Amino acid sequence: MTTSIIQRLPPISDRARFALSVVVRDFYDRVGQFLPKKFIQPKSPRNTERRAPADLSIIERPLWEQIPHEYSYFHPFFSDTPQFVGSYFARKYGELYQKRGSNAANTYLRTCGLTRCTRVQAQYTFSAGGSLIAQTFYRQLSSLPTLDKSDVDTLSQKIGDYFHNLVLQYLDTDEFKLTSADSTVDELPLYRFALEQLSALKITAPYYTEYKKNQITGHQIVIALAKLSDGNWWKNQLRRRWAFQREHLAIAAGQVQRLASPYASRTCVGEWREQKRKNREWLKNQCIENAETGEQFELVLQVDKSNANPAIRRCELMIRMRGFEDIADEFGYQGAFITLTAPSKYHSVHAQGGFVTNWSGVTPRDTQRYLCGVWAKIRASLNRRGIQIFGFRVAEPHHDGTPHWHILVFMRPEHKQQLHDIMRKYALDEDGDEPGARENRFKFVDIDKQRGSATGYIAKYISKNIDGYQLSDEVDDETGLNLRDMARNVSAWASRWGIRQFQQIGGAPVTVWRELRRLGSQKIDSPEIDPVLAAADAGDWAAYTELQGGATVKRRELRVRLSYESEQNQFEEDVKKIRGVYSPIIGAVSFVCTRLIKWLIVQKNRRDSAPRSSVNNCTEVEKSPTDDQRLKIKKELKKRNILFDNWHIDGLLAGSLISFNENILFKWLGNRLIDINLPNFSSTNESMLIKRKNIKQIFGKKIKLIYPELFNEVLDNSKILAAETLLKTRLQDEFIKKMYEPENIIKPTTEQRSSNDMLDKIFQTLEKKNIKFSDWLKNPNILTSF
Repeated sequence: MTTSIIQRLPPISDRARFALSVVVRDFYDRVGQFLPKKFIQPKSPRNTERRAPADLSIIERPLWEQIPHEYSYFHPFFSDTPQFVGSYFARKYGELYQKRGSNAANTYLRTCGLTRCTRVQAQYTFSAGGSLIAQTFYRQLSSLPTLDKSDVDTLSQKIGDYFHNLVLQYLDTDEFKLTSADSTVDELPLYRFALEQLSALKITAPYYTEYKKNQITGHQIVIALAKLSDGNWWKNQLRRRWAFQREHLAIAAGQVQRLASPYASRTCVGEWREQKRKNREWLKNQCIENAETGEQFELVLQVDKSNANPAIRRCELMIRMRGFEDIADEFGYQGAFITLTAPSKYHSVHAQGGFVTNWSGVTPRDTQRYLCGVWAKIRASLNRRGIQIFGFRVAEPHHDGTPHWHILVFMRPEHKQQLHDIMRKYALDEDGDEPGARENRFKFVDIDKQRGSATGYIAKYISKNIDGYQLSDEVDDETGLNLRDMARNVSAWASRWGIRQFQQIGGAPVTVWRELRRLGSQKIDSPEIDPVLAAADAGDWAAYTELQGGATVKRRELRVRLSYESEQNQFEEDVKKIRGVYSPIIGAVSFVCTRLIKWLIVQKNRRDSAPRSSVNNCTEVEKSPTDDQRLKIKKELKKRNILFDNWHIDGLLAGSLISFNENILFKWLGNRLIDINLPNFSSTNESMLIKRKNIKQIFGKKIKLIYPELFNEVLDNSKILAAETLLKTRLQDEFIKKMYEPENIIKPTTEQRSSNDMLDKIFQTLEKKNIKFSDWLKNPNILTSF
């Protein structure tokens, strides 16, 4: 038996390692190749003739070992390129060099897009200058797109803490002395100091617009400094830059196109899907809680019922579009479908593939800004001529991520030619003489009712940009791929670049519509608000728009508008929040509150016990929300050592007040069992007449109308108990609310409470035999047995 002894060798210096490699290589060249079956050819022989350059990147190392004599040529292409972009091109370059030689490989390197990446990277570079933040975190900020999200968050917190310390140090100097918040004279030097720190990073400080207008206050400066010292504020800034820069480099490298990944890069789509999954998981673990009563609901269910649900958002857009079309048909407006496209320098890749040579290196966000500028000029020109339009516009990407607009508008027939000429003029104002501009940059198509409705023209674009509804059999014109599958990429594109996909042109505001729909079928005692509320509740966008003043109404002429209230955020900054609606015609007295309840987001309680092993091997039975509620109620009752039956659980789930002992009523509010203490009515000497009198005082006329038998005869104990149980578990909520007042509630005696089992059987038998409770109260002998 042989034993092997492993001995750790001492570290070898670089000089000795180099000498050893030369000796080993010489041995194989001179001796090893002459030995029988001993020749060894290293898979990737290392270059030992010269040292590797100090600035050699990870991407370039394989190329240096393969073709070191080409280093001076390929180094400028890869030196500043992030690994997630350049690794593919380096591998492709090495393969071409080995198979087809230097000419083909170097030609590929010149045309593959790395020069475009270098141009894009230059837009994000910065010089530290006099910024202490830039000097301290220069390395991390320079390599921002190569960091993970967690690294970006860590860096953000470090910068926030560092800036906070800078502020404290500056406050200790003689140059600055903080005075009251009302004075802006002494705070301005500190704000200018903050601007110096941010200028090198190309980040805009809070309230910079007010500062440029000389309108900034001391309070705003304090808020700005608080934000700049907050890690979360920096996280929002750096995450946005990180996302923009990564996708911008992917566009430059040709990773966003129909031949690779349309609309958004594969990395972007993957990150978007992962973020959606995380958001969904977070929603599932949260509840919204009524701040006053503690009532809770699952947050994810409320989100699914809101406009955040893509299906609901799509339906709402279609309803609004259809409403505009109905108004246009009623008043004789002409419809047109218009497409606006940006000049060629805003496009990265040709429609059939291949880089656009005159691409200016802009982002989709820059292109969207250009289109908004064109539209602003068009609207200004139309307003000067008194031409009014209404409709919708949809922003969607070309295959390379460059946005273009589809606009569906309605106008007076006599204004159609003027509208066409004005829009065409401004659409071709920039680079309008380039090849193909007149054919592709602006398209104006009249809506032909014989071919389809106006809503039908835009329905496809709405569905494509939301959830791909009913497009599973459609082919995308841009990519030739399935439209439903491409909806995912389009949503990832809009999320990454923060582009607003849908915008209403003219008409009444949709936010007022949504607030009114919160009120449901309520009747408002206001002749101005109530008709508008009725139209919104009925889902009739055309009627709602007309009641608000028409499709071309000005904001100052709306009949119903939003009412706001100010709240302070964590930085003591006033933030406007919607409180309700009101009619400017009537004034403040017409205010109607639509946000009656203050909701809090809280962590959902854990409902499953931890398994004994690290993995729960038991097959979990699928439970409905009602089953979960029943289990929670039973657990709460068992904690209080309360005996209960199934009808008690049913009553609590129905929102009723249930009594289990002499002086306490219970009500189930969300995930909490609320107990209400009552005065003691358990005196066995209390006469039935007094109980009967109390019943009359408590429940009043409504009970007399529903159960007159309770007041027309003397009741024994069992009948009173049965009546009380019924009233607490079977009547409507408006009636049960009266029972919150303890002094108005009758409690049976302990002896009466012992008959719960019998009453349960009574109710079951009455329901089974279809006998009214009032008939049984008149004649208990109806039931001979139960």
